[in-house]
Amino acid sequence: MSLRKQTTYILSIYAIFLCAVLCYQPIDYVDPLIGTGGFGFGVGGDPVGVQVPFGAVRISPDGSDGDIWLDFLHFGGYHYSDTTIRCFSHTHMVGSGVSDFGNIGIMPTEFVPTNTTTNQYWFQQKFSHENEDARPHHYGVRFDSGIVSNLTVCGSHTAKQIHTFPATEISDELNMNKLNQIQGKYVVFDLGHSLSAGKDNGVVQSFVNISWLQTVSELKSARTEITGYVLNRGSLTGRNGVGVLIYFAAVIADTPTATAVGDRSRPAPKWNSSTAHGEQVGAVLQFHSSRIEVTSAISFVSIDQARRNLDVQTNKETKSFSDCVGDTYTIWNRSLSSISVEGPINGTTTYRKFYTGLYHSMLAPTLWSEEDGVYLGMDNQTYIVPDGTRRYTDMSIWDIHRTQVPLLDLLRPDVSADIARSLVGMYLEGGDIPRWPIANVYAACMIGSHSNIMFAGMLAKNITDFNVTAAYEGIYLQATEPNRPHVRRDGLADYIKNGFVPTDKFGKAASLTLAYAYDDAAVAAIAAYLGKHKDAAVFANRSLNYQNVWDKTNGYMCPRNSNGTFRCNKNPNFHEWILSDSGFCEGNAAEWRWFVPHDLPGFVKLFGGPRKWVEELSIFFDKTWSDPTTALPNPHYWAGNEPDILEPFQFHAAGRADLSQQYSRHVMDFAYSDLPDGLPGNDDYGTLSAWFVWAAIGMYPLAGTDTYFIGSPIFNHTTIYFEEEGSLEITAYNATIENMYVIHIELDGRPIDIRTANVTHHEIKNAKSLVLHMSNTP
Repeated sequence: MSLRKQTTYILSIYAIFLCAVLCYQPIDYVDPLIGTGGFGFGVGGDPVGVQVPFGAVRISPDGSDGDIWLDFLHFGGYHYSDTTIRCFSHTHMVGSGVSDFGNIGIMPTEFVPTNTTTNQYWFQQKFSHENEDARPHHYGVRFDSGIVSNLTVCGSHTAKQIHTFPATEISDELNMNKLNQIQGKYVVFDLGHSLSAGKDNGVVQSFVNISWLQTVSELKSARTEITGYVLNRGSLTGRNGVGVLIYFAAVIADTPTATAVGDRSRPAPKWNSSTAHGEQVGAVLQFHSSRIEVTSAISFVSIDQARRNLDVQTNKETKSFSDCVGDTYTIWNRSLSSISVEGPINGTTTYRKFYTGLYHSMLAPTLWSEEDGVYLGMDNQTYIVPDGTRRYTDMSIWDIHRTQVPLLDLLRPDVSADIARSLVGMYLEGGDIPRWPIANVYAACMIGSHSNIMFAGMLAKNITDFNVTAAYEGIYLQATEPNRPHVRRDGLADYIKNGFVPTDKFGKAASLTLAYAYDDAAVAAIAAYLGKHKDAAVFANRSLNYQNVWDKTNGYMCPRNSNGTFRCNKNPNFHEWILSDSGFCEGNAAEWRWFVPHDLPGFVKLFGGPRKWVEELSIFFDKTWSDPTTALPNPHYWAGNEPDILEPFQFHAAGRADLSQQYSRHVMDFAYSDLPDGLPGNDDYGTLSAWFVWAAIGMYPLAGTDTYFIGSPIFNHTTIYFEEEGSLEITAYNATIENMYVIHIELDGRPIDIRTANVTHHEIKNAKSLVLHMSNTP
């Protein structure tokens, strides 16, 4: 080889190498399979399919292990242990701990039964992960049958699917084979499909209609339309006593050779029919073509609105599948590029964990307003959002207020402002600020009034473009009136009178007291913002009620009886709150022992001072590492649930930020990986994923305030690009696996105390650089 050719060859290889390093985009590191595995309490529960950020359509496979389906493995529809895909449905929860949605299933099949069968999923397809490709903008699978399915979305409410059948000659006639099956190329619409399990749950009413035209002037081709609705009554959507209506409109640019409709209770479909109404109906369409493309849109308002969503988001059906894939890729990559990271301490694994975590943090909440701004209010009336705003729902507020919403406050304050407007709008329409809104339903799941903390945090960060007065009105009513129409504080009258919720009257009483104290601190902050100083003083005083469940004899937060006596468990275990009422919510006394986020300095003093605090908190964490399983709750620090999620960073309160850095690094390694079971528990609408994102960049939010604790970055260089303008560069000199301690901090050249190591939101928004010097010793 000549020198010139050698040089050209070397330069080509170098160019390929540079592109591999420099041209790799954030989206390319995302692995949607992370968070789809785990068992028991360690199930991540994230759907694996496709959506745009905050999209209402989450088109995703719903699977099973053959005919074995366990609901707790399938809260997101798909589990990595699945060997079969039942169908691709349009609506999904995101990492929740309950089952709901999973509606409007579509599936290709090569046969249809002629006789009634007990298998409602006769069309399910076997698959293996070797023949599967999951990305934020595209999901594809080759089934064992040879059928290939590809999915994407064309916006917030519209999806596309292409189902390609093997190139074999199959008659268009309805001919039976030896198994009493009619062979052909079919698409099944299963409107009875739902992820909700149990009596009276799931789809309780449905309708489907098939219509077609031979030609459509704009499309120059045949066109079949399938429309209908389902009434879904899930674990949360059913809490209004009725359920939620989901409408759809789907189009196929082809004419079927045969159609049939039927009911799931009698799965043999009735041919030459096109309309069905019943409890759980469905439709089957046979086609001559080996390639069937389905474009579908959903609406929570009407079938006509579903058509409108499809029309706008596909540009009158002119957008191709590849157009939608490309657009979704661009949208996701732009969103993920809000944080740029370089120099990971542990190679590409670190990139994969980080950008998948950021991706999961932007799956929800759900965009509830549809094309033209239309949405269904909490009073079931139709509204249009004000120009320039959006309505959101599906907010696991008990979870997301801790990490995911603060991340949106930083990266997407526009979304945070719309969240605040949405919550206020729900109050004005329905009479209460929700605790856990899903669709237009007050699910009232979990405890507390933690929307207060979201509001207070936003105001502290100058996110104020919402009706703060109306928000405070709703907040005040929930904090002072024991009886509310939809969302109340259990035990509120006793809490106001005695300063705690009595455990002999109410379950989870200690947790209720601690949660209300935190909420009241947020109410005080909002009142102060509005100049309501008398209210602020009252609620600030109530925020100290955490002291009333502190048993100084045992050194724990304990449930307390009406007569003032404590009921303490001196040996907290993982199952005490599962098997009976321990006085705590989704955690034990060891995990709730530290829950005073709003008054850490005061609690350190009450605890016995910084030395005692550090000693006991260290023991608490050191006991954690001997129990690596996530299938059962860890009886010590439980990374897979929310009550103790702040605790790795609570050493800051005692002036030992170095220990926060040490233990947060350990949790990142101990509890998170880039495998399907890489989340330590239910992702809870991005809460656990957002925890990792914060810890990885070396900052952590104190929810309800504008304070960030400085932790231990796992990247040498991070750039945060703010939505409005500007950016912050975080440089961690000498960050390695061993060098986890921050020994010097500068914000735009100004030294920061390394013992307490915190900055405010306003400081970082106005700064250019945060410089951290790392070492293997504090």
